[in-house]
Amino acid sequence: MLVVFPASIRHDEGIIPSYYEDHLLERVSLLELQLAQAIEKIGMMTAFFAREAKELKKDQKFIREFSDALKKFNPQIADEINKKHNDDYLQKVEKFEFADKQKRFLKDVLLHHDKPNAQLFIHLLKEGVRLLEQKEERQAFQMLERAALLSAQNVPLLVFIAENFYRADKFEESKFYLEKAFELAPENEKILLLLGAIYADAGETEKARKFLSVLANNEKTLVFVHFVWGMMAAFEENWTEALVAFKQSLSNVNLPELNYLIGCVYFQLERFDAALQFFQNSASLDSNFSDAWFMQSVIYKIWNESENEKITLKTISEKREAGAQCLEYLSGKKPTNVQIALPFLHFKKTKKNLMSGGSPRLNRFFREQIYKVIE
Repeated sequence: MLVVFPASIRHDEGIIPSYYEDHLLERVSLLELQLAQAIEKIGMMTAFFAREAKELKKDQKFIREFSDALKKFNPQIADEINKKHNDDYLQKVEKFEFADKQKRFLKDVLLHHDKPNAQLFIHLLKEGVRLLEQKEERQAFQMLERAALLSAQNVPLLVFIAENFYRADKFEESKFYLEKAFELAPENEKILLLLGAIYADAGETEKARKFLSVLANNEKTLVFVHFVWGMMAAFEENWTEALVAFKQSLSNVNLPELNYLIGCVYFQLERFDAALQFFQNSASLDSNFSDAWFMQSVIYKIWNESENEKITLKTISEKREAGAQCLEYLSGKKPTNVQIALPFLHFKKTKKNLMSGGSPRLNRFFREQIYKVIE
């Protein structure tokens, strides 16, 4: 990496502009972030290969024992029995209706079922899906969990149950099925994404990084992964890493929430000029983003620019966003002497709900990015 200084200062050892120091620091932080993600990914791959080698040994032993046992019987009869079972089950699967995307996905679930009681399995699955569509979640999960007992190795089913538990805000139940699925399919992107999201929200940042690092360079998941990575870094008060992570997300898509978060990190670094620019970018993308306007007013107050402060506060009063964090300050419930940027305030109160706590808008953004990837 080369850093080039202007000719005017090249021979003056006493002058090194802060811009170049900041730029160099951000570049180094980006390299550190990419290195950390690569290390996590290598660790995941090593664990995967070790697990696969262990399973291969078990499979080879089973095949040898099964082959020896078949020699005592008629191999032709065994083949016919297996064929009849498979043909009967496949006929039942074909009779099932697969009209839409969700039901086509369920066909995959049925085809991964490799145990008896096919008729009961199909009934439980069909009822579970029907009850989910009717918002009868408690009964739906009872049916689906009974189906999972009949098909414990069925990865599509485990992921389907976990995803619907997640949508119902039942994160512990979702994590239970995701971890079972991860043991069977550690490369599945949906499993990695949801596990990473759950662990990140719970404040278990080390575990979250393990899962998310595998998806860090995937174009489909890049925005979400670096958004979560940035929030985790902010929770740990590693502001340079948070800045780099949020900028990685912004490089892929220009969204008001990402501009706002970058502005908030610059605010924590006391780089108010840069912070103001990103708050203004955020408000220009969504003029109703009250918190972005409020953080501008905080900077104007720090600079003693009372006129600009009044203008931004007036804008908020005209375009009040429901659930905005700044409303508590504007209502007089809290003093306006803001030391910590709004989206990071809740980190001081709890080590959980890192993503879902705090700003309702950022919570929605977090959910929207997850569903955009997994749907």
